[in-house]
Amino acid sequence: MNRHIEVEKFSSDQASAEPATASDTRVTTRIGRTYRFEAAHHLPKVPDGHKCKNMHGHNYRIEVVLSGKLDQRGFVADFAEVDADVLPLIKQVDHRVLNDVPGLENPTAEVIAAWFLARISNCESVRVYENDDCWAEISSPAR
Repeated sequence: MNRHIEVEKFSSDQASAEPATASDTRVTTRIGRTYRFEAAHHLPKVPDGHKCKNMHGHNYRIEVVLSGKLDQRGFVADFAEVDADVLPLIKQVDHRVLNDVPGLENPTAEVIAAWFLARISNCESVRVYENDDCWAEISSPAR
């Protein structure tokens, strides 16, 4: 197998610069947490005959990403604080028909991701997996 390796050249000014650390104000730190829920849905806006027009279910997995500068504790956010935002949302959708949840009347993976993003404080992005191979991700506008 051929491997191509690129070597980046640095100036002497770059070589003498201190490496970035997590507490460095020049960097942004990202954290993520994964949650799971099971729910049923159907997609009312797809054409007749489309398999997703019929009621079916998924074992959903969502990945929530937050980013920012570290606080005095050394956190972007405490994972317990993230849970306090996200777990009540999971409770609203777990073992439910998603079409019955306000804002999820047409519950595509993209719409579900946007629904979570709009409700989680300081969230950078949300990725929703319908299964191991299919996902949708939405990101916040630049903050």
